[in-house]
Amino acid sequence: MSQKKKQKKGSAGHPARAQAGAQRKAKDQDGRPADVVPVRHPTVSVSQAKQDLRASGQQQGSPGMLVIALIGATLFMFFYLHIMVLPQMSALSGGLPMPDHRFTYDVAALAELDASMNEAAHGQLNWVHKTAGVIFPLFVFACVSAVAAWCLPRGLGRWLSYAAGAVFAVVDIAENMLIESSLDAGGEGAGTASLFTSARWVLLVAIALWVVLMILGKVRQSVSERKAEIAAGSPKPR
Repeated sequence: MSQKKKQKKGSAGHPARAQAGAQRKAKDQDGRPADVVPVRHPTVSVSQAKQDLRASGQQQGSPGMLVIALIGATLFMFFYLHIMVLPQMSALSGGLPMPDHRFTYDVAALAELDASMNEAAHGQLNWVHKTAGVIFPLFVFACVSAVAAWCLPRGLGRWLSYAAGAVFAVVDIAENMLIESSLDAGGEGAGTASLFTSARWVLLVAIALWVVLMILGKVRQSVSERKAEIAAGSPKPR
């Protein structure tokens, strides 16, 4: 038997070897094995990415919860300071209201208040001013800042809200010190203290209204976005 017939017979007698040779030939032709399927990477659309990010943010917690907590804490401090503590101070002054609860007052009013308060009453008012009288304006600043950051886009509106909260905190804390100084002086300097008290009330009312308007705008925007999502997801009429 010749050498060519032996080679042909060997190839026919080993089909596995013939198949391996065919696979090697296919690999040499296109650069990869014939039985390997090319990997296709999944594609992610922009809308799908936005939905995933929104869902991830909802799972981690909404910043609205922090805003609600700050609003609740600020309202509690207002209730504690202006509804509980300061009205009780009138029992130590013969029924006279504290300057913090007035809109305006003069030298005679503070002189009368100073004469009706003993040393213990002065110490109690000083303690209120150094504790709740400082904590409340700081809470107001934090509250209006958080609401502005949550409801308003980046820009002038946010910075004006931050500035309003900071100005209120400075005016309120300065008012406490001016009241203390005026009472220690027998009523002198009451005009400046009264000016700061009036400004404090005006700023507090303006900030409260602004916070309510920002929250209403945020709720209206959320409702509109929700309606748009529902409308976009509903089937079109035939």
